[in-house]
Parts: sequence; C-alpha cells; structure tokens
Amino acid sequence: MPKTNASAKTSARRQEFNRSNAQQQKASVRKSIGLKLPEPTHVGHFIVMVIMKICRSILFVDTGVKIGVYLIGVMICSIICDLFVVPRTYMSEKHNIFNKYFVKLGWAWTLTFVTAYIILTSLVYCCNNVAKMCQHILRVAVGTLLWYTCTSLFLHVESIVGVCTANSHDNKTACMDAGKNWLGFDISGHVFLEMHSLLTISEEVKTFKYWTKLGKILEDENLSERRPLSEEEIGQARMNYRTLTPYIKAIIVVLAIMMVLFEVMLFFTTIYRFHTLPQKVSASFVAVGCWFLSYQILYKSGNPFPFMPISPGKSLFDI
Repeated sequence: MPKTNASAKTSARRQEFNRSNAQQQKASVRKSIGLKLPEPTHVGHFIVMVIMKICRSILFVDTGVKIGVYLIGVMICSIICDLFVVPRTYMSEKHNIFNKYFVKLGWAWTLTFVTAYIILTSLVYCCNNVAKMCQHILRVAVGTLLWYTCTSLFLHVESIVGVCTANSHDNKTACMDAGKNWLGFDISGHVFLEMHSLLTISEEVKTFKYWTKLGKILEDENLSERRPLSEEEIGQARMNYRTLTPYIKAIIVVLAIMMVLFEVMLFFTTIYRFHTLPQKVSASFVAVGCWFLSYQILYKSGNPFPFMPISPGKSLFDI
C-alpha cells in the first residue's frame, strides 16, 4: 500500500508538471507571435467609425448607378411637374437660403473642397512629387473649364433661338430691360451644375475607398523592394499618411454633406416649374457627357505627357 500511494503521488506530480509546462509553452508561443487582446474602443473613436461608415454609404455608390438614378429622376420629376400642380413650399422660392448660398455658389463649394481633398491625398500617394500632384490637381481645372464653357454655351443658345414678346427688341437684354419676356430654349444651368458637381465628387472620392489598404501597403517593411521608391519617399509618404488622414476624413464628411444637399436641390429644381422638361433633361445629359469625356476618356487615356490630368489615385501605389 505505501508503494502504491507513493506511485500515485509521483504520477500526480508528473501530470501537474506537464500541465504547467504546456501552459508556459502556450504563453511563450502567444508572446512570440504578438498575440494579445484588442484594446477597448474609445467612445470618440467609435463615433468617428460610425460617421465614416455613413459617409462611405453615401459617397461610394457606383457612379454608373448614380447616373441612371439621376437621369430617371430628372425625367420623372419633370413629368410630374408638367402633369400636376405641385404644392408651393419654401424650397419653391428661388431666393431660399439653399439656392441662394449653396446652389448658386455650387461650383465654388465643389472646387474648394475637391481641390483640398486632391491636394491632401496626392501628397500621400505621390510622395510629395509636385509634377504628379499637378497632374491630379489639373482635373479640377478641366472640370472648371467644362462648367464655364457649358454654362456660357447655354446662354448663347438661349440668345440665338429666343424671341422677345415685343418685336421691337431682338436681344434678351433689351427685351428684359423693356419689361418684356424673352422666349428661348433656356437649358437649366442649375440641373447641369448640380449633376456636374455630384459626378465630380463621386469620382474623386473613390480613392478614399482604398485608403485603409494604402495605409497597410505603407507599413510593409520591404516596400522599397516591391515598388520603385526610395526610402526617403516611403518615409515621407508614411508621415503624410499619419498626419493628413484626420484632415482627409474631415473633408470626406463635408463632401458627403454636400452630395446630399446637391441631390436634395436637384430634386427640388426638377419638381418645380423653373424650366421645361426638355430644358432640364438636356442639362442632365450635357452633365453626363462632360463626365464621360473627362473621367472615362481624357483621364484614362494614359497620356504620357507631364502636366496632363490623370485618373484619381493613379500613382506607383495605384489605389
């Protein structure tokens, strides 16, 4: 019996020792591979995550889908406007605050925040290469040229094809000064501006869709071997990414708000009798034509010449 008890105690001690040794080995493995519990999420960080999730759901709808929705929406709302008497509201007044301070200055708002977004993001993925950054910034110059050319063309078309209710006046200015009405084909500048801005924002923010992926690429310790970049360029890109990302997120929030406002104003512009159905539909097709000419042809042509606009995100990282 004493030998049996001693043997049992020895066996128990051996099992305890093996169990303890196994636990130590597991702990060592966890430590060696850096396995640790995630830190608790801060309330502020959680709020930022929710806001960015909402902004992504607004901004990252496929542009082709948006174009279809906008064109169909303009047609349907214009038909409703022609067939039914839509109740007048504050938004039906041309001098409402949104029309006066947002839509009429719409391209200025778009130009300001889209340019800021392009500059900050290109500082990261162009590694402070000024020539490459200029190629991205030139897209807003092209957008501005298209906006100015089209709106000027609209006024010219109205002047050429229009007539005054008084035969003694053969131009719009003299006709309006005389208190008469000028009857012409007035293509809706508001519809064009709203859709032009919406499509521009939609295309430009696509680079933010892969912003987290870019951050992971920059963390690669062997990045200089995978990409034709110097250690100095990579270090600059990493620093810019950490420093500028909060500001880029703030601009993304502003652009998401602007997109919602432009879509709301596009609805009110088409639902009320500011223009006829052909005038509004024509403006929407011109806006889509400008988008196709620029983002689908000009920027994707692979133009090898410096200081020529290129596609958003085009760089050695190709985000």
